[in-house]
Amino acid sequence: MAETERELQAIADQGFGAVEIAFTTGGWANEAQRANLRAALALARKLGIDVSMTMGAAWPVQTPNTSTGTPYVQKELQYGYTELKGGAPFNGAAPKALDDPTSGRTMTGVKLVGASAAKVKTRHDAATLLPQAERPRFGTPIKSPSKSTVLEAGSLVDLTSSIGTDGTITWTPPDGDDWMLFTYWERDAVKPVTSAFAKDGAAKASEYLDEYQVGNGKQADGVDNSSLLGDVGDSMFEDSLELNADSLFWSEDFQREFEKRFGYSMTTYLPFMFQHGMSRYWVPTTAPTADFDLDDGEGEKVRNDYYKLLTDLYIERMGVFVDWAKKYDMTYKAQAAFGQDLDAIRSARELAEMGGRVEGESYNSGDRFPVNIKNYGWRQALDWQRFVSSGAHQGGTNRVSTELGAQRDYTRMVTIGDYKEMMDKEWAAGFTMPVVHGFSYQSGGSAYPTGTAWPGAARFGDTTTESWNDLTFPQWSSFKTLTKYWSRGNMVLETGTAKADVVVLRSSTDFLTTAARTATDDGAQDARQFDGIRLEKRGYTLEYIDPEGLAEDGAISQGQLFAKGPGYRALVVDERSVPVETAEAIKKAADSGVKVVFVGQTPTTATSLKSGATGDQKVKDLIASALASPSSVKVATQADVADALDEAGMNPRVGWKSNSHVLTQLRQIDGVTYAYMYNPTNDKIDFSPSFEGTGLPQKLDLASGDIENVGLFSAENGRTVIPTTLGAKETAVYALDSTKVAPLHVVSSSNSDDRFEFGVGTIKLKTAQAGTRTIKLSDGTTKKVVANPVEKTQANTGPFDWSISVDSYTKDGITTLPTQPLTTFFNQLYGWKSIKSLAGVSGVGTYNGTVTVPDDWKGDGKGVYLTLGRISGGTAELFVNDQRIGQAISSDVRWDVSSALKGGKNAIKIVFRTTLRNAVTAGGTGQLTQETGVLGPFTFDPYASVTVYDQSDPVAPTIGQQPASVTVKTGKTTSFTASANGSPPPTVRWQSARPGGAWQDVPGGQLANGVSVLTVAGVKAGASGTQYRAIFENIGGSVASAPATLTVSTTTRVTVKSKRAPLKAKASSKSKTVATAKKGKSWTVVKKVDRKGAKNDWYQISSGGKLRWIKGTYVTVTTK
Repeated sequence: MAETERELQAIADQGFGAVEIAFTTGGWANEAQRANLRAALALARKLGIDVSMTMGAAWPVQTPNTSTGTPYVQKELQYGYTELKGGAPFNGAAPKALDDPTSGRTMTGVKLVGASAAKVKTRHDAATLLPQAERPRFGTPIKSPSKSTVLEAGSLVDLTSSIGTDGTITWTPPDGDDWMLFTYWERDAVKPVTSAFAKDGAAKASEYLDEYQVGNGKQADGVDNSSLLGDVGDSMFEDSLELNADSLFWSEDFQREFEKRFGYSMTTYLPFMFQHGMSRYWVPTTAPTADFDLDDGEGEKVRNDYYKLLTDLYIERMGVFVDWAKKYDMTYKAQAAFGQDLDAIRSARELAEMGGRVEGESYNSGDRFPVNIKNYGWRQALDWQRFVSSGAHQGGTNRVSTELGAQRDYTRMVTIGDYKEMMDKEWAAGFTMPVVHGFSYQSGGSAYPTGTAWPGAARFGDTTTESWNDLTFPQWSSFKTLTKYWSRGNMVLETGTAKADVVVLRSSTDFLTTAARTATDDGAQDARQFDGIRLEKRGYTLEYIDPEGLAEDGAISQGQLFAKGPGYRALVVDERSVPVETAEAIKKAADSGVKVVFVGQTPTTATSLKSGATGDQKVKDLIASALASPSSVKVATQADVADALDEAGMNPRVGWKSNSHVLTQLRQIDGVTYAYMYNPTNDKIDFSPSFEGTGLPQKLDLASGDIENVGLFSAENGRTVIPTTLGAKETAVYALDSTKVAPLHVVSSSNSDDRFEFGVGTIKLKTAQAGTRTIKLSDGTTKKVVANPVEKTQANTGPFDWSISVDSYTKDGITTLPTQPLTTFFNQLYGWKSIKSLAGVSGVGTYNGTVTVPDDWKGDGKGVYLTLGRISGGTAELFVNDQRIGQAISSDVRWDVSSALKGGKNAIKIVFRTTLRNAVTAGGTGQLTQETGVLGPFTFDPYASVTVYDQSDPVAPTIGQQPASVTVKTGKTTSFTASANGSPPPTVRWQSARPGGAWQDVPGGQLANGVSVLTVAGVKAGASGTQYRAIFENIGGSVASAPATLTVSTTTRVTVKSKRAPLKAKASSKSKTVATAKKGKSWTVVKKVDRKGAKNDWYQISSGGKLRWIKGTYVTVTTK
């Protein structure tokens, strides 16, 4: 327990807000584990951090009371068969399972649960069990046929009732044809875990976890941790499923549940459901050939129904765990569905809707260190992550955690910067919370390295990253820099509501396979789920949806999909078959104004056999109707979707026309739009994102936590354009607050590379480029400023002479090596691998150097940037003249070191913390090595800081928002809004004028942040035509807004006296039906006419299409 507490403290000290306890089989469900858990929970409460835990010691959930030999274990179903001639009686033992014909395999729980028969139309090769030597390490041991054997749809017959008590079957097929007799064998799955498809199995496993893992006081130790969990417990975590069966996934309820949901017998259709390998982890990228198909072509629909049943039951089983976790005031968290033949989008969405938490995984998705867009699988990982986050967003949650950092063949090579780069990318896919994989419990204690073979205990040995500990990993103390960065990004992405522009419909059988494979297996990954690159280069945010999600009640409203959630404005359909309900939803979406883009051939068939004979035609008709809508368009390829949306007049919420490959995540709350932007490429990108809406734009620095007003932007056509530069794999976060008015700012500069920053009442240009700029401000004024940064007197300022001292981390402890000089070349340094004395060393190296700064680099309006350049295999903490500047966890970090530098000699110190890889390899474990060290080049860049604007110089007000004319009914309240900029901030007074009258001041008009609202209450009919304007004033001058007109709509009651019937109705200034006579005649007031000299008003009305004039003597007018 002492070691548990020590490690928990070490984790909290590095800024982590939660820990997740992953149990091992030897240290789980016993007295020591429960006591250790209690100690962790108690300390976590003092430290203010949360505690999550895995459900069991393996994945998925598996407990002794739900394992082999119990009814709660995962089941599978295999078939056996024999071929018969028509008319030839069969009377004998039921055929054995095709992969165990002699009952020689060690299978448990075997029982015969059904039989059926069908007439053979076309016979092809059969599925066979591979010889032991040919069976793959991963995947099914059964070889699928090259073609499906075709059976006659009208011949299917259920023979379950023909099975005798002794296991024999008696049956005679009809004369004249070849037949196949099938038997169905239920058995425990080859991986005996708690059933993923049975609610009673989940309930039983929960009982065991209560008593043996959590501790509910029922064991002899009497430990009850439930109250502590209520204080600090966060989530009960079920890791990736990784289910394996040699045949169909099964449970004892399948046949009953199938018929209840789809309306037809499962038994007779079972042959068409077998696709060997689909029930294996990982589900194959391309579905194997089915063993059998139907002569009417409907076999695929049967398989779709089976897979839908799997997802149905899996989600219901997750619901049991959601409810179970709630009793501890915790959340059930799952890496739901992926890697299996389950619908991952739907599973994530419904888990979120139930109150569970969705999690992904970098390893399974295919993300690899070092992150690079050119990596094979990079795109697969991005779309894989979008599948998961899309479901979560549709389910009403932003939080999507990710198990971050597991990777084969990269052990003890991971840097803090590697984690940052990977999470930067996964943030762009919609994940929000990193869960670092992982930190290994050191059973030996707190001394170095104490009782555990150096370099410490590791869950996966030297094969899979990363088993951190705080004792032997030199980089451990650098984590706090990263956790601060992560906490800010996490806060932004979990704020408000996730928004996206485009959603792509994916079939529920587009299963999300895993990429958690060795290098030789990577070629089997999907390259991508959808060709969305051109959409991304326009700024469109992209997500995915499953057919059931699109057809959900309330999914379509306000011209959007999931309007209260992601608010998709465009739907892309690239499917050939959809459920009837989904086709109805597509039509409804098009009719509601959602942009619907069909790619290639449109859907022509239904997906389920339950749709019956008319299902295909319904789909065709509904899709044809949707395609006829003005909101729909058809394109040839997925790459054409972006152009189609542009032509349809759709704009991204945040977009650009520069074809720049930047990925975006959007969040909205209370009038504020947050945009996280990520450049996934290896090149710098200059672009100008255009934000929907106007207001105050700010930039949020995730590294420092600084929030500053954007200095350079423009408002155009109701959008805000912010010129932006993103370096390779760089991120930026903007917030556009539509509730606030932007202060005076720069709209444009003659130098497109210029960057501006706000001070207290000032705008300054910071640049390393000399020259004169013409700068336009938002008040319409133009400034000319001259920048004269100091020229470098030499190409490189140094340091040229470096020394390094290293604390080497070895199995014997930490040893300080002698200080040695380092050789530089063009201001770069050699890596440790190239230095003989450091080639096999890991640890903490302290670089010391001196740089001489010319005196004219310092002074008012002058500053200096320092860029370290490339760092490899570690982190670098910079000190200038003993002043800590910051810690670089990735390459090419630039700091403003103006305050620390002085004229003359300056001491530069860099504390570099490596990975453990080279020392571990030098110690005889593994063969991998990596380059480590601060490599440079080091660059010092003087800059000039030039004042563009100072608020002490008055600036006359300029109108930002003009008041708008309004129409209001008598007696109601209305308002006028205007805004202005100026320095100092202007005051306001409002004026009104009757038609033809003079302007007069009126009271009222609240002013906040430059915005003034004048409220007019209890409007009277006589006020119609009155104009209002705002006058903004400061010492620099005044400006009047454009006038806005108040129109008062009155209600008129007209009584038409007629010999046939008195007619009464309300009439407005617009033509409308005012009455209906008893005989059905409609009377419509067309217009009221003022006739000069007439005693009364005249009304022109129509009846039956004929115009009539009604003199005032026949009309009574009452005004309300």
